[in-house]
Amino acid sequence: MSVYSWLDDDAFCATHVRGLTPHEALARLGIEVFDGDDEEDEIEEGLICAHPAEGGTILSEWNGFAGTLDEVLRPLSAGTVTASLFVNVNRVASFDHYADGRKILSFDPLIPHHTGVPQDYLADRIELGLVHGNSEGGLAAALQLAQRITGVRPNTSSHIAAAHGVLEY
Repeated sequence: MSVYSWLDDDAFCATHVRGLTPHEALARLGIEVFDGDDEEDEIEEGLICAHPAEGGTILSEWNGFAGTLDEVLRPLSAGTVTASLFVNVNRVASFDHYADGRKILSFDPLIPHHTGVPQDYLADRIELGLVHGNSEGGLAAALQLAQRITGVRPNTSSHIAAAHGVLEY
């Protein structure tokens, strides 16, 4: 996860959004957007940071889960695609992919051998070690899957948040 070194290793939510700038992505959530990091230290809950990336934006939350919520992913994916990875300190995790306001794929990347394996992106998930009892890929593989699905990849400036917002949930 070295290209994602700005994410917390223990608890984070990272949502890849194709084709939107950081400001556009946050504006779709209907939250007040602010630039810089002056106010970041004063916010205890609901802070979403928007990072510029190749092909779009990556929204990040430290110990947050907004990127798993239907009411967030539906409007965020309207006319585009999103892929979100969430993990908490108890190693509860989820991967959620939406396209044009509809849920396409949802699974636990740390326990990918559950019954009823969705067929969406199955070849990619097999290659990355995210199906059939093979959880060796884990979070790093799930982040790679998010990149493949959305075409959004961190770049040299992704570690710097271009904008922030606070989402009440």
